[in-house]
Parts: sequence; C-alpha cells; structure tokens
Amino acid sequence: MLTRRLLLAAGAASLAAPAAAQVVTRLGPEAEQLTILSDGGFEMPLAMLAREVPTDAIAAETGPADPYRTVLNVTCLRRGAELILFDCGAGAHFLPGSGQLQESLRAAGIEPEAVTHVLFTHLHPDHFWGALDEFDSPLFPNARWLAAAREIDFWTAPKVYEQLPADRHAFAAGAQRIARGLGDKLERLQAGGEWLPGIAAVETAGHTPGHVSFAFEAGGQPVMVLGDALTHPRISFAYPEWRPASDQDADVAVATRRSLLDRLSADRTIAIGYHLPGAAGRVEKHGPAYRFTAS
Repeated sequence: MLTRRLLLAAGAASLAAPAAAQVVTRLGPEAEQLTILSDGGFEMPLAMLAREVPTDAIAAETGPADPYRTVLNVTCLRRGAELILFDCGAGAHFLPGSGQLQESLRAAGIEPEAVTHVLFTHLHPDHFWGALDEFDSPLFPNARWLAAAREIDFWTAPKVYEQLPADRHAFAAGAQRIARGLGDKLERLQAGGEWLPGIAAVETAGHTPGHVSFAFEAGGQPVMVLGDALTHPRISFAYPEWRPASDQDADVAVATRRSLLDRLSADRTIAIGYHLPGAAGRVEKHGPAYRFTAS
C-alpha cells in the first residue's frame, strides 16, 4: 500500500538525485511524430513494487538498489494542427524530483499555448497535478482536457475518503483541487470508444477504477500509451501476477496486465509506459511470460 511513510521516504530519497528535464525520445515522421518528455522521477522503496513478495526476491529482478528510482514519461503526439499530450506530469506539489514537464516542453520547443488536447490515463498525482500552473490556472490555456467519467466520479465523490486508506487521502484532495481548477474544461468521456478521431480509450482498470490506455496509429504503426497499466520494465512483464502497492484493485490490475500483454505482443504494438525507462518499446513472449525491449 502507498502509505504516507513510504511517500515521505521516497521524497527524501529523491532529494539526493533530482532528474533533469529532457526529451526522452522521438518516434515517427515529422507529420505524425511522437515526442516523449520527462517529468523527472522519484525514488520509492523496493517493497512497493510487489505486495507480499520478499524484498530479496524483488531485488533479484531489479538489482540491489533500494530505494528504486522510477521515471515519469509524458507522451506528446503532433498530427496536423493538433498537439496532444497524454497526461501532464506532477506539477509543483508532488514529490521532489518530479514536476519537470514545463522545462522539458521548453527543451522540445513546445509552447503551452500550442497544446490542443490533454488526455488523461488516470488522476493520480504524477499524471494529473501538473494541469495547473503556479497561479492555479490551466497550464495549457487552449487545450481540451479529457478524462474517463468513471475516474472523475471516483476521485471527486464526497465519499471517496471512505473508500481509501487515510494515507491516500492526499491523492483525493489533490485530484479534487485540480478538477475544481479545470472546472467545465474537464470533459467526461466513456472508455471503450474514440475520444478523438483515431484515438481510442481502452479500459485498463485496476491501478485506479477508471484507468484507461490510448490506442492509435502513428507513422503506420500501432501504438498504445499505457499510463500505469504496466509500470516496471522487468516485473510487469515477467511477473504480471505480482501486485504493486500502488494498484488500487490488485486482482483487476493483474487481469488487465495479462490481457494487455497478450494484445501488445500479438499486435506488435509500440508500447509507451509512463514509468518505463526509455518509454517506448515492444512486448514479446518470453517463456511462460513476456519481456519488454525498449526501442
């Protein structure tokens, strides 16, 4: 479980290794280009990568470093007059080491006014809290902001605190603050259909109740922006049955991972993970499980 103690430990560790703003990678032709931008990163205890798995077993898969450092990748799709972001980072109020998106946008030559759409995989802090600037105004003033109705309903419900452990109440309070700041600009859509022409929201619940991933084509290749449906470059693929502490419904998340891995490997999809080093790669069958190979 993602507790306040673990978050504070992660935050303290992150102070020692701040991440630089950067363009992680670019994929595809200029007319339909994917640019993956860093929002920095933070560190967390190895124990968070899998509930009820001994730390030494986790370390055998990840290496001995504890805490473990995770990256934050924000995907940008430019096609014609559209400039689409998938999630928008943590902003200034999450863990030290995160919140680097504005600097990465500058490094990529992208002005906030040019962003036309922001599509959210889910409303966790490192994906949603970057929506507002330092003046609590929408960071991208000309954008449409799109999120799953089920996800919005969960985090903004008055009784959400009754459905969460006390140590995750800050997630709900932050989500409600950002949702209020966006106001009517935050559009509610249903998973399972196209949110924009050619971009489908695929239901990938488990990590959160309304988590979605986004499937589309770019440069003639199938692409899926995964959000947090797959979060570790080794464990999520080799051990999809392991249960990360950040998954809200662990059983549903396991089923989602297995289904996604089957689909991604069968379709030879370019998979883009918010927390995967290198961000983009392919999923391949590997014995009884899978492996991820970064592009």
